[in-house]
Amino acid sequence: MKLIFIILFSISLVYGQSNKNLTVGYGDRYDSLPKLNFNAATGENYENAFSANSIVNINPAVEKKNLVIPTGKGKLKFKKYDSSLGQGDGFRGWEYNGYFPKLKMHILVSHHVGESLGFSDLVLLDSIEGSQLAIASVGDGAVEIPIPSPDGGFLAYYYNEVYAPNSCFIGILEVRKGSPFRISLSEYRSFQTEKWAVENIRWIDQNTIIVKAYTLKKVGNERSKQFTYYTAKLDNK
Repeated sequence: MKLIFIILFSISLVYGQSNKNLTVGYGDRYDSLPKLNFNAATGENYENAFSANSIVNINPAVEKKNLVIPTGKGKLKFKKYDSSLGQGDGFRGWEYNGYFPKLKMHILVSHHVGESLGFSDLVLLDSIEGSQLAIASVGDGAVEIPIPSPDGGFLAYYYNEVYAPNSCFIGILEVRKGSPFRISLSEYRSFQTEKWAVENIRWIDQNTIIVKAYTLKKVGNERSKQFTYYTAKLDNK
């Protein structure tokens, strides 16, 4: 998977015309850091948490099957995702998923196929300097779109295991400003469980997340979601 991702990023240099790239979220980096500790919460806690929509929906221009995205370094072109069947292995293109006004970053997902299996990765494109910040996935698919903290200092994201119901990974990235990137990301905290999956994440304050979790349980001939709620402080205090 990591080899495929390296190849993908080489492709992004061609299609995205970017010369500054960074990948974060690798498991070995998270393993060396403290874990998130979760405590039980209530649905009321979740409903009262910070849930402002931080994503602006933008329809980028399309030229000759390429997405055209303006940045402070000029317009960048990304091959538009082609979902049609019968293409075989190879790069399928990019999908646009919105814009973070606070971070000034576009949200993109790249898609590719290798050995008849589909893979995707989430990439944040800086609208000021054109750099690409990719978030590595723990599985074949891209992680869910990250949720910024109220002050924009952290990003929380998750990935629900496709082949293992009621299993998930949660990652927290710290947002840093400075050289060589206008904004860079670094691993801060993580959590992994085989007891529940994530429906959504919200922020209670800039140091505390609350997770709406679920377990799939069989009711008759169908599976239904049973919800529970958990909170965790980033500093573990």
